[in-house]
Amino acid sequence: MKPEDSAKIQHLEPVPAPRGWSQVGQSQDPAAQIEPLGSASNFVTCFPEPLFIVERATLRIMAMSRVAPDELGPNSSPLEQRRLTDLLHVDLPSTVEIGSPLSVGGRWLAAPQPFEVHVRIAAVSPDLWLVLVRRGGDPARVSEELREANRFLEAVVENIPDMIFVKRASDHTFFRFNRAAEELLGWKRTDMAGKSDYDFFPKQEADFFRAKDLEIYARGELLEIEEPISSRHKGTRWLHTKKVPVYDGGRPLYIVGISEDITERKLAEERARVLERELAAVVLKANDAIVTWTPGDGKIVSWNPAAAQLYGLDGAPREGLTIATLVPPSLRPELSANTERLFAGHKLPVAQTYRLRGGIEIEVEESLSLIPGGVERPARVASIGRDIGELARLRRATEILTGGGPEDESDTNALAPAMREVIAAADDVAQDRFANVLLLGETGVGKTWLARRIHQRSPRGGKPFLDINCAGLAPQLLESELFGYERGAFTGAVSPKRGLVEAADGGTVLLDEVGELPINVQAHLLTFLDEHRFRRVGGTRVMQADVRIIAATNVDLVDRVAQGLFRKDLFYRLSVVPIRIPPLRERRIDIPGLARSIVAELARRAGRHVRANLAPAVAAALERYDWPGNLRELRNALERALIASRGDPISLCHLPPEIRANTCSGDSSQRLEDVERAHIRRVLESSGGNRTRAAQVLNIGRSTLKRHLAEM
Repeated sequence: MKPEDSAKIQHLEPVPAPRGWSQVGQSQDPAAQIEPLGSASNFVTCFPEPLFIVERATLRIMAMSRVAPDELGPNSSPLEQRRLTDLLHVDLPSTVEIGSPLSVGGRWLAAPQPFEVHVRIAAVSPDLWLVLVRRGGDPARVSEELREANRFLEAVVENIPDMIFVKRASDHTFFRFNRAAEELLGWKRTDMAGKSDYDFFPKQEADFFRAKDLEIYARGELLEIEEPISSRHKGTRWLHTKKVPVYDGGRPLYIVGISEDITERKLAEERARVLERELAAVVLKANDAIVTWTPGDGKIVSWNPAAAQLYGLDGAPREGLTIATLVPPSLRPELSANTERLFAGHKLPVAQTYRLRGGIEIEVEESLSLIPGGVERPARVASIGRDIGELARLRRATEILTGGGPEDESDTNALAPAMREVIAAADDVAQDRFANVLLLGETGVGKTWLARRIHQRSPRGGKPFLDINCAGLAPQLLESELFGYERGAFTGAVSPKRGLVEAADGGTVLLDEVGELPINVQAHLLTFLDEHRFRRVGGTRVMQADVRIIAATNVDLVDRVAQGLFRKDLFYRLSVVPIRIPPLRERRIDIPGLARSIVAELARRAGRHVRANLAPAVAAALERYDWPGNLRELRNALERALIASRGDPISLCHLPPEIRANTCSGDSSQRLEDVERAHIRRVLESSGGNRTRAAQVLNIGRSTLKRHLAEM
């Protein structure tokens, strides 16, 4: 109760009693006593707070102030003649002494939502009370609740991990800090209380903080800033700060700020920017063509200089340029399917395909990957490609040089039956990723080519294929080349090095001339074949590699085992699937086709336009010769003939003397017609009378062969 209200109630006693006032307590009808109250009743009616005159004996409300219904709720009217205890839950005293008002707490019930009230009771006579009702309940309890709320808020502020501070607007001094501020800045709150920014921070920082404070006062609203700040012990820290002004009317009182330490995020962002710049430099200087596009509309987003050169692009990405402009129409569904597989979480292997350069198809080796997107940037598809047209030609030349042979099925159909059986056996064993293979045959028959074919057609085809000539290295170096070595293993081993077995993990290693392996290396190789584990030379750590071993030799390993030069157990481990490649003299039908392929490849390498078809006399001479050097000798002979021909078609006079001599001694007739007929007969015989196959070997049409046979 306000002091002035208490004074008003106390002042009721000396007011001269109106007529009939002294008989109020003796009346049998309390309602009849309202009228005689006179000025006292008028006082209650006009009182500015909810005030009631209550009969002490029955607690019936005799009169009330006009504001009571509005103050206590719309359901509190009418209240006259109702009992106070029907409206108010309160522990009333049995007596109230005149001149000694009492205060109690209660709960007002006559409202849609009951609420706590504070009740002040004063006795104006032995039979009448004045009851003042205010919202808010017991002041002592309210004060305790307020203190409890303050303690809770204090605990929350103290335990928030971000710095919280309060500055006075009058002098820009610090007024309040939490514990996180002490830990971040390195000063105690007692040290900073009453001090300004200029007492703790460099002038440049303090000027910045002061300018932002003045801006906040001028704007009168929340301001967010990122700022570096010098701490006492932790160096410069980056803070993300939210500051808000607190006003009293139009006058600023305080600035309240909350700061999050974002130093680690700033450092991570800087590292990301550095990494992004490095990656951008790598992409720009990369030899591979890199193109990115959005998967929905296929719109090209970026490309590097290598892509501009490979695909014939120029300038910056322009509107309407899509990935479809770089893909042949027949391959666009395949690209769309691969994109869907990327979004489904699949990892696509490197694959050979075709792309467009100015409308002309080019053969590329391409890898597709998904670049995840974010809120502001959609996901993209990236293509890393390289032109393998020249690479394919060089690979073919290498295969011919090392004893290559035909690659596709159309070539193998024209081979001699013995060679077709060899290739079929190689293709069968290729499907088993673990079976060891031993390739047998004379020098130059194509063992390396067949080993590569087995690797490419096996599940290991996407992994490395490495080979080593066991006869081409000193015995003391061979083991380190195979299994690697550790630093200090021998003089000159200044750093560790991986061996072929470790580098080819998941792929295939070809041991050419395996019969020349030293005995000590044979033991280590046998251990690896049994357990797929090894140690580097000079090392103690046991390592493991998933590698298929293909061995090749031109010597009789059984004879070397009998001589004690080759371990019998290793021989059995290597020869799980032995395949013998016949020499050229046992498959003469293959010679014309191989010769044409070699001539075409040599002509492309030399940049000449030479007809790859061979004259019948030349083909017959090549087919008649025994070729002790097999494919290598055939290639050397044709390369010599191509040089000697100086761009003209190769004739007999361009072949090496030993081949021409063999032809002269074997043929009684030197007429071109006779040589041609003899060659056709031999091809037909070797083809088992099959005219279609013979026409393929002769590289002529079946009708042309039929005409020749008719003339013969």
